[in-house]
Amino acid sequence: MERADLGRITAFTDGVMAVAITLLVLNLDVPNVQPDDLGASLVDLKGSVAAYVLSFALVGRFWMIHHYLFQTLHSFDRGLMALNLLFLATIAIVPFATDLFDKYNNEALAVAVFGSVMSLAALTHWCMTRYTLHRRFVHDHHRKSTEPFGGALALGFTVIFVISVPVAFVSVVAAQLLWILTIVLRYPLRRLGGDASSSG
Repeated sequence: MERADLGRITAFTDGVMAVAITLLVLNLDVPNVQPDDLGASLVDLKGSVAAYVLSFALVGRFWMIHHYLFQTLHSFDRGLMALNLLFLATIAIVPFATDLFDKYNNEALAVAVFGSVMSLAALTHWCMTRYTLHRRFVHDHHRKSTEPFGGALALGFTVIFVISVPVAFVSVVAAQLLWILTIVLRYPLRRLGGDASSSG
């Protein structure tokens, strides 16, 4: 299919991710209190702010690696379109999972739901990368820099989220620490990816 059509897919994806990442801020409610109580009320928002920052960082990371992947493509097919839509379906539900986690951050089930949503997003993007490499949609001069994002180390991003789901029922704090670890995974990927380092 034509390169122009690939641009339409990228634009649609950017739009969905922009809406999802913007909706995250709606979890932050402006306190309706007396002026003297404003400071304490803002401090009480620390949990909501932490949930916002975490989700923003994770969705932002997904956007960066997705942006880089589609920059390297010279063509696509319906299979890739379907995988991309599945990926966007998981991203679109992140604001709900974040709100649930924010309101019930000490409940294992809420933590597990958040971890499950991120697991699906990470797995779908990994499968999308593998698919493009297998179908040889990636430009030859970008193939080496793209392969790490469809390799074992990138799959570790998904595995850590998957592990966080059962871990949540043992310790919600440990599960949250595992999520933070997934953000750190981007650094070895950048070193292995060469040109991909410029994508974030």
